[in-house]
Amino acid sequence: MKQQSINLPPLVSARRDLGQNIFTVAFDINETADGYEFGTAELPPGMWRKDLIISAIIRAKYSADEMEAITNNVLADITDRNAREEHRAMQQWRMKAKQWARELMQWAADNGMAEAELMPDPAHEDPDPTIEGADGIDTLSAAVILAKDDAETLEDEKAMEVPELFPLWADQIGKQLKAGERYTYRRRLYKVLQDHTAQADWSPDVTASLFTEVAASPEQGTHDNPIPYNGNMELVEGLYYSQDGVVYRCIRSTGTPVYHDLSDLVGLYVQVVK
Repeated sequence: MKQQSINLPPLVSARRDLGQNIFTVAFDINETADGYEFGTAELPPGMWRKDLIISAIIRAKYSADEMEAITNNVLADITDRNAREEHRAMQQWRMKAKQWARELMQWAADNGMAEAELMPDPAHEDPDPTIEGADGIDTLSAAVILAKDDAETLEDEKAMEVPELFPLWADQIGKQLKAGERYTYRRRLYKVLQDHTAQADWSPDVTASLFTEVAASPEQGTHDNPIPYNGNMELVEGLYYSQDGVVYRCIRSTGTPVYHDLSDLVGLYVQVVK
């Protein structure tokens, strides 16, 4: 929980308890109109190590049970966007905790905190307090590997949400591509329309005869929720699309992917929605 003070808080403070120093660190300090807003974390009695500072800061926001639940949620369904966003936020907090810990360790060194008060860092540093398997491999990383193996079984509607699970098109140059296979190009997912050998000048975004972008499901092509048009996409009569802030309604299906700007297709395949 954030704390507030009219004065700049000390980065490190200590109190004595049963003959031991108990250190409290301040982090994520921001100046406000009324003073300063910041977080604090308390270290175990008599302890001062970077790995303990990292862990304390992480625990100031996420309990062990919360971290386990967040990890389990994303493992249960790697295509769940909310679960992935929640896990990404937790990982970002971990990275910030490591940075604040480095700054606190540097402050301690610059301000001559007595070595007798400190415990040296262990041989390893920056431990990852997320859940790990017995072999030390992060379980989320392992889950992503497994998810990549199973990615081809995903329906297009799910697959388009996790393009990172599919092979990069750029890595396929010179290789034979099969119709129906899906590849990622510039963070977008494309499906192969016909067998061919990948060439550097036949990128998915400019070869409508070879690729089509895996687009949103028809249920999303409504007036209030138009499908974002990014080129090289088949247009379906009756669905709504958006490009550059303008909404269009398809008045005639294209039958095959098109890559022109929608503004160039007005009157032919689309009309501007007023």
